[in-house]
Amino acid sequence: MTIPWTPLPYRDGGTAPLREDVSAALETPLREWIHAAVLRHGGEVWRRVAIRCDLVLDTEDGSDEPDVDYPERLAYWAPSERLLEVVDALLDLLPVPVPAVVAALPVAPAGDVPKPGVLMSLMAGVSRVAAQQGAVSRRPLQQLLDDARSRYTVRSDGRALVARIDPAVARTLRAAVESADRPERGSASEHLTEAITWAYALVPDPVKAYSEAIKAVESAAHATVDPKRDRATLGTMLGEMPKIAHKLVFDIEGADPQEGVEMVRRMMKQLWDGQTSRHGKQRPTRKETPAEAKAAAHLAAVLVQYFSSGAIRRA
Repeated sequence: MTIPWTPLPYRDGGTAPLREDVSAALETPLREWIHAAVLRHGGEVWRRVAIRCDLVLDTEDGSDEPDVDYPERLAYWAPSERLLEVVDALLDLLPVPVPAVVAALPVAPAGDVPKPGVLMSLMAGVSRVAAQQGAVSRRPLQQLLDDARSRYTVRSDGRALVARIDPAVARTLRAAVESADRPERGSASEHLTEAITWAYALVPDPVKAYSEAIKAVESAAHATVDPKRDRATLGTMLGEMPKIAHKLVFDIEGADPQEGVEMVRRMMKQLWDGQTSRHGKQRPTRKETPAEAKAAAHLAAVLVQYFSSGAIRRA
């Protein structure tokens, strides 16, 4: 997560505001980046971006403008208020980062040495991808967003734009995801990643983010709270916790050792009760708001960390 440039008036205190929109100064450079990325990628990536963003790139009267090709139309005809959506859709279609390609290469068994021809073929493939990426590098885009103090930044995998998160908070979230990446915690890591991704996306999906947050906690807590029930939910775990409270310990004991366990239970209950879209009913179901989704993702991260690290565990 990069940190945007801080204007001089704010360097001695105060918080410089981030821009939600595309500023007048950012608009032209951003259009130029879109145009260059589309041209260098090749193919008809412009068409897929236009369809994803529901942009019509033909003239209203149907007449042709041969001097304006479609990559140029995408970059310079898109309304300024839609430019970040165009960038977001385009990032997903650009070549994947080289580390991801390298990670996907077959690994030779211990002691085996790849044949020279095979090794050269693999390296050539990586070189082609690296060259492709160099042409559509995300770094100039990231620099533009930082200099313009945009609220949005390039996601760590380079495939989308996301709202900026305080670096310290981002490290905490990353630690929670990493701590849950172990077999006994099921798919907690994946669900927590999805919750954070959808809560902070350029176009967030609060309902999905909140649902993934609950699934993350269910996965992380299952082995500790309700391991005998195959289809345990956060609701069934909340019913089980008072029955097994005497068997649980929390790292911070306090005056009463059970206070820590009860605090964790209340956090789980807050997350469970706060999901407004879980069930249909006679009255219209209210969907979670973006603010609720972000709060749920952060609450889930703490709970996932507690269970995954053993901060709360069976005695």
